[in-house]
Order: sequence, then C-alpha cells, then structure tokens
Amino acid sequence: MVDNKISWRGDSALRDGSQAKLDLSKGMYDAGDHMKFGFPMAFTATVLSWAILEYGDQMDVVNQLEPAKDSLKWITDYLINAHPEANVLYIQVCSYIMASKCFYFKL
Repeated sequence: MVDNKISWRGDSALRDGSQAKLDLSKGMYDAGDHMKFGFPMAFTATVLSWAILEYGDQMDVVNQLEPAKDSLKWITDYLINAHPEANVLYIQVCSYIMASKCFYFKL
C-alpha cells in the first residue's frame, strides 16, 4: 500500500485479476467480505469527485485534499483496468480463497 497511514493495515488482493492477466489489485472492498463490486465503487468515486469539486478548498485547509485525490485515483485506476477492451467489464472481483462462492463476471 502506497503511503499507508494505518499501521495495522497491510496489503491485500495483490493478485486480483491475475487469472485474466489484469491488474485489479487496486479498488476498494464493498464491506468486510473481500469482494470488490464495480457499480458501488463507481458511485463512491462519483460522490468523492463531487466532494472534491465542492469542498476541495476546505479539504486543502485541513490537509485532506491530496489524500482524497489519492483515494479517487486508487478507485479510477481499478475501474480503468477493469475495462480492458471494448465490451469487456469485470464488475465483481474477489479471492476464491477468501470467499467461498465468488466468480469473475464478464459483460
């Protein structure tokens, strides 16, 4: 994890997407279930983007603008990598070791 400010939190999901020869290691889990869902993550990116646009000056005053931008980039990097070619979008990702019934879904 780049610039990790939480000492007890380590790296995870570093091999996400490797079965499809993609790097889906970024992005954020939906909850505590080791699953990444594209649509809720896209919503999170939208709301975070809007907050940066509306309140970026206030975030900057309390030194939170750059962390917010870093979080947004972390999400968008994942979303870009999850759409590797026309008509292909990986919308759900998880480790088959961590979650018992999870599959890569391809549209």
